[in-house]
Amino acid sequence: MNTPDSFSRERILSVASAMAKEMGSAELRIVDVAERADVDVATVEYFFDCSTQLKAEAQMSNYFEMIEPQHLVLLRIEMALAREDETSFWAAVEENMEMAWFSGQVGDKWGVVRLLNDIWSDPFSQSHFCELLDFQFERWITVIEDAKKLGWIDQDIDAKALITVFWSASVGQVITAGSTVLNLSPEQNGAFLMRIVRGRLHQDSSLNS
Repeated sequence: MNTPDSFSRERILSVASAMAKEMGSAELRIVDVAERADVDVATVEYFFDCSTQLKAEAQMSNYFEMIEPQHLVLLRIEMALAREDETSFWAAVEENMEMAWFSGQVGDKWGVVRLLNDIWSDPFSQSHFCELLDFQFERWITVIEDAKKLGWIDQDIDAKALITVFWSASVGQVITAGSTVLNLSPEQNGAFLMRIVRGRLHQDSSLNS
């Protein structure tokens, strides 16, 4: 008996991810994924213990696809630091902030929350997802600390607290996205966060200009 290969797993996951985006994860069934992937149900079950695991991994793929543009901007931020190009650094930081905020203001406002809930429903996927996020968090901590060394960011800024507040807000803002009172645009939010990040240094440079 031939064992299904890794290509089959990648195809199944790709199909499941696409179906979750098209119709929502609640309707995702192994039999339907198998049919669209042109494999039998046994092949799906060989790679995925249950529909919960398949759904979680599919949504994890969707999450990282969604934030890939932000990863590319983070790379630009790191490159600007290496060149000590402060203008490019701040332009990329503000762009990243706006992109993160915008992700919760398009389409289904609760889509990000549902997606994360699906990932958390499977212990293995949750653990792997957190490992990947920690890698991103470490990169951001390094960015902030390196920018502080260059005098671009207020020395009193706590890097971990700043990252916690920003990431929590960028996901949690789906709650306020439909509000007529607290519905900030990505541009407004980016400008506000830039003032927090640059802090006293920005104020001092404005006074001296």
